[in-house]
Amino acid sequence: MISKNEWIMKKVLLYLLALPVVMLLLASCHSEEDDFIDKPDPKSLIIKGVAKTPDGQPIPNIEIKLDYMIMYNHYSTKVYHKAKATTDKDGNYIMFFNLNDKELKSLTTDSVEVATYYCLQMTLDLSKLDDKVYLLPTDITAVHPLSEKKIFYSYYIVPGRLQKGQVYEQNIFIPRKQLVKVRIETNGTINEKDSFAICNKVWYGMENQIPEDFNQARGYLNFYQPVKLKNTHSQTVEISCAVEQNSKLSLYRLPYGEFNYEEYSSEVEVPVMQTGGELILRTH
Repeated sequence: MISKNEWIMKKVLLYLLALPVVMLLLASCHSEEDDFIDKPDPKSLIIKGVAKTPDGQPIPNIEIKLDYMIMYNHYSTKVYHKAKATTDKDGNYIMFFNLNDKELKSLTTDSVEVATYYCLQMTLDLSKLDDKVYLLPTDITAVHPLSEKKIFYSYYIVPGRLQKGQVYEQNIFIPRKQLVKVRIETNGTINEKDSFAICNKVWYGMENQIPEDFNQARGYLNFYQPVKLKNTHSQTVEISCAVEQNSKLSLYRLPYGEFNYEEYSSEVEVPVMQTGGELILRTH
């Protein structure tokens, strides 16, 4: 009769023997291939634009990549790297690529293949931007924290009808950052076990596009930063937020033991602050 310890050891050994096979199968489910062109031809698609702050200052050194992706059953992915570009000193960029007839059809008609998805993915790599000057994805440190200075647009939609030989304009907006003091006024019923975050809703990234894993208005991004609140009627915290018009702040609360944040205060617009300025958020 096999003892319990022997049975456990056999299970572990089987797992270790199977692991390399599983890893090999997973690796074979993903492939990447370069499909760049040296120069555009009459059938090429061209995407160009300018990267700038909301007040019009150009932003160089943003890397932009475009991929054509095929996803099978969410487990297998094939990626064709179509185009890449870097913004110049004036913030300008241009990228060009070709789509064959099959690729174009897959992006403009519904797929008849079960659980197969086709899309263009655009990636903004902001790694070369100064995080002391610009508000960057790594400033999102709560709710949906991001660990790298990249934004992925997994279902990128060109600004217009997708067809060969067309030129599209796709501008990029990255705001500068500023430190602001925020006074949070409550009715004195704060549960100190709850989690809180201040949300800065910002016009950000690729104009009229929605980043991956973010359910919000096109062209906007929500920057969440955690704050620790005590059960007092008024307290002040300092956060970084965007320098731009239409930049808005509100307080979010995650009740203790729950999983979803909910808006917990009024929303206020963020002006370009002077030293010593202060904003006020009042809880519901």
